[in-house]
Amino acid sequence: MSLQTPAGPTNNTQPLSRDAQKQAINEAFALFRANYQHLYFSAYPDKDSVNLNKRLWLESLGDFSSEIILEATHAIIKQSDYLPTISRMIKKCSEIQHHLPVPDVHSAYTEACNAPSPKQNYSWSHPAVYYAGQKSNWYFLASNSEKLAFPIFKSHYEKLLEQIAQGQRLPPIATLSLPENIETPLSKEENAERLSALRAAVDL
Repeated sequence: MSLQTPAGPTNNTQPLSRDAQKQAINEAFALFRANYQHLYFSAYPDKDSVNLNKRLWLESLGDFSSEIILEATHAIIKQSDYLPTISRMIKKCSEIQHHLPVPDVHSAYTEACNAPSPKQNYSWSHPAVYYAGQKSNWYFLASNSEKLAFPIFKSHYEKLLEQIAQGQRLPPIATLSLPENIETPLSKEENAERLSALRAAVDL
């Protein structure tokens, strides 16, 4: 039976990914199992109870993105010795949704440059950092000096922050189950052409 998105008003301008939410809840339950062990198996003694509760969580947390669900999961694990209830998760997700910190542009640039691959599976401080890095091109960021790469990243990042300020929601970051394909290094000529194209794209 397919699951329906919970009814109710939402301020999202981007549709939430149901598959990403399911994966986030699967990851959340795996983290709870690893961290709470005895409490977890007492609450969910068999596969049927696990599946039933996962479905209930999906229905109850349907208004939150996968990033927020996982952020709430990690926060609760750090803050509490007890397995969270659904109401506790909803409260934590709501707190994060309204107070998600946005790093300054240079901190965001440093994070984007240092994040390991696969980029989609990294625990980003904010989705805008990931999307600014993606738009800037990961290989370009890794293979060029800050003097060249930072202005490109800064332009993309600030545009994304403007969109967020206007009420737009960034789409969830789809995590990968397999490693990313290894990118073939560009030649000096190709890298110079890409730099010129990126500079033209952001009017530098």
